[in-house]
Amino acid sequence: MEFNSEGLRRLLGKYKFRDLTVEELKNVNMFFPHFRYSMDTYVFKDSSQKNLLNFTGTIPVMYQGNTYNIPIRLWILDSHPFAPPICFLKPTANMGISVGKHVDAQGRIYLPYLQNWSHPKSVIVGLIKEMIAKFQEELPLYSLSSSDEAQQVDLLAYIAKITEGVSDINSKNWANHENKTVNKITVVGGGELGIACTLAISAKGIADRLVLLDLSEGTKGVIMDLDIFNLPNVEISKGGDLHSQLSG
Repeated sequence: MEFNSEGLRRLLGKYKFRDLTVEELKNVNMFFPHFRYSMDTYVFKDSSQKNLLNFTGTIPVMYQGNTYNIPIRLWILDSHPFAPPICFLKPTANMGISVGKHVDAQGRIYLPYLQNWSHPKSVIVGLIKEMIAKFQEELPLYSLSSSDEAQQVDLLAYIAKITEGVSDINSKNWANHENKTVNKITVVGGGELGIACTLAISAKGIADRLVLLDLSEGTKGVIMDLDIFNLPNVEISKGGDLHSQLSG
């Protein structure tokens, strides 16, 4: 919805510091009037849920002489402004996430500004300005080739299910543990998509054994990227007999 102070005030009826939050969002709207606001359900890592205000839009990032409009989504906690927002990239189907020191495989954004958040010194506009500055050093998204776009749609949907705790794999995993069987998951395909999916599954802890089956020409880059994260119970397999790799 468009920014509307009274409308937001009604939506934030359960927020502890509603008036402070609305006043701050007025300031955000002055700098970024194109943001769109809504109330949606946010699922936390412990599977608890809350209806939270969030807003989406793009921020301009200058990188190597070109300006990129980076799509983001910020969730405002009901204890705002005394707790920092939860920040994510919001890539489209033709965008891939560049995992780095400020962004994880699910697109969650990590910044010093968030870690050091302290009201009243810390404000959302200041957070977004630091976000822009960090993204100018390391662009968080890249364009996918047309052949990767269909895979990215499935990947984004799959990662969303994993991070929200509603994956069918998650429920099967508990059944496997009860039966004392080993739950093995094989990710087929290397490159950025393979890494992103591997990181998402590993973070959820739903597999006893996780195999990245790399069918690309070389594995060196993939191995180096995954080594950065020091993932337990993850192995990389190069090509070979696809059927035996998946059934083994």
